[in-house]
Amino acid sequence: MVACEKEAVATKLRREAAEKIIGKWSVATTHNDYYAPINTLVKSEEQPGTVNDYYDFKKEELVEVNSTSGTRTESYHVWNPYQVMIGDTSWWIRKLTANEMVLEVDWYYAADNRRFFGRRSLKR
Repeated sequence: MVACEKEAVATKLRREAAEKIIGKWSVATTHNDYYAPINTLVKSEEQPGTVNDYYDFKKEELVEVNSTSGTRTESYHVWNPYQVMIGDTSWWIRKLTANEMVLEVDWYYAADNRRFFGRRSLKR
């Protein structure tokens, strides 16, 4: 008799997040903050998404990204329930429900003493 093994908790949570992310997400808002030096906010901008702004995550770990700068296809990988790599950018998953996803990125450029923070609020 072979005993059934339970799926490891971390593996299960990553798989569930990867399954939940699949599909088309419209960009509700884009928020960007620019700091120079790192602790001084020099520019903050927030823009609503348009009907043409979306991320379409496919099962093959490819995502179609459509924005004002055009359409491109990137690879993606869900590392865990809190991080997804889209192309060369690692995003924090701050919220992920059936109908809402919030992605954030925070880059520090120590050599230039600059920082960039970005947030994408997505809806189904």
